[in-house]
Amino acid sequence: MKFKFRPYTLLFVPQDSKKVFKIKIPFSGLVTGLAITTVVVIFLLYVLIDYFYIMGEFRNIDEIQARNKKLGKQLYSYKLRIESVENSLERLKTLTTKLKIVSNIGGPEQKEQENSESDMIEGIDDFSMSSDAEIDGEFRKMHNDLKDVEYKIAYQEEELTNLGEYLAEQSALLAATPSIIPVKGWITSVFGSRVDPFTRRVERHEGLDISSRMGTPIIAPADGVVTFAGNKPGYGFMLSIDHGYGITTVYGHNSRVFVAQGARVKRGMPIASVGNTGRSTGPHLHYEVRVNGVPVNPKKFILDNPWE
Repeated sequence: MKFKFRPYTLLFVPQDSKKVFKIKIPFSGLVTGLAITTVVVIFLLYVLIDYFYIMGEFRNIDEIQARNKKLGKQLYSYKLRIESVENSLERLKTLTTKLKIVSNIGGPEQKEQENSESDMIEGIDDFSMSSDAEIDGEFRKMHNDLKDVEYKIAYQEEELTNLGEYLAEQSALLAATPSIIPVKGWITSVFGSRVDPFTRRVERHEGLDISSRMGTPIIAPADGVVTFAGNKPGYGFMLSIDHGYGITTVYGHNSRVFVAQGARVKRGMPIASVGNTGRSTGPHLHYEVRVNGVPVNPKKFILDNPWE
């Protein structure tokens, strides 16, 4: 049976009229209309899909901007932390300088830290081409590195503080050690056993007798506090200084005493003058060093000993 392409008729019936309108549509026209309708629908679908795609891209742009804003805040936070690290390093340098001054020693200059702020932020420009996981990984690494640096700085600062306290203590001990000659002269009687010039018997001499001209200045061999300044039998005008750490020094036969009891003295400060008071055979200084009340040889403390 042969198929025939017959025309189609469209009927339009108005509601308030009995007249019917007829439109005769040939088969070819129907096919053309359907084709045009299909093309229009496809075009509209394409436009709609493209619209939603563009809107999605806008949302992605908003997300990227929000992420960049978040990255900016995080980078600023890291910048502040890096500045804090730099300030800590400056404090360590200052503390190191103070330690060198206290200990009176020099040392090799510290190597400048090469990982500066610019080095740590280097490579951030590549974040735009990296995935979120890679970006998070970079930030985690930076965070862990900073935590490690902060821990090391805190540890080193504590170590240097302890070292500073130790050196300060050592410095105080050195300042309290009678390490210089209290008066220029020559030794006429040493520490230990000797023949007493008055009794002519062998007795223990608890210090050094240093002969010098009358009125020669006597200086403090170390820092300390004057515990006695006055007349004492046998010693004449005597001076006693407490240097701390159990160390005391005694100065006998002075002609004058320049400091009063309770006065603080510094190493090299004039404290008295050579005399011939008390039990003495001529102008000289009787000089004693006592450790926890026990007399010891003053020569053991004198660094610039001219008699050796």
